[in-house]
Amino acid sequence: MTEPEHIGETGRMAAQSIEHAMLQTLGGRLGVDLAPRVLTLADGQRVEVEGIDAAARIVVQLVPSAAQPKSHHRNKAMADLFKLVWLHEALPTRPRAVLCISEPLARFFSAGAWPRTAARDLGVDVWVHGDDGATLLVSAAMRD
Repeated sequence: MTEPEHIGETGRMAAQSIEHAMLQTLGGRLGVDLAPRVLTLADGQRVEVEGIDAAARIVVQLVPSAAQPKSHHRNKAMADLFKLVWLHEALPTRPRAVLCISEPLARFFSAGAWPRTAARDLGVDVWVHGDDGATLLVSAAMRD
């Protein structure tokens, strides 16, 4: 049995995975190539990201799920939201922060839900990946 091909320098994302499909679709919508990478911050802290463009202008975290959403999916989305806000502040390029979730998880970001408002207020775009591509659900540009 052959090992699946992996993309990016982290070696954790299989080329045929839903995560890779999410990155490709989102990158196409944003007009950039996105790949997993290990970043080293100014203080020497190393952190893995699930997607970033070559210029470090867009940083992405992914929350895939084909199944009925569970609390651990919501918890990962909230942890990734926090990570993206931190990376926006920690990286010298002040990258656009993007959370990409699979369609079943969109209910956690429905109108009136606090995660939707938090994402918008904290400057994180939320995209939903589905069978028909990626759709912007929450835009940080919509902040007051």
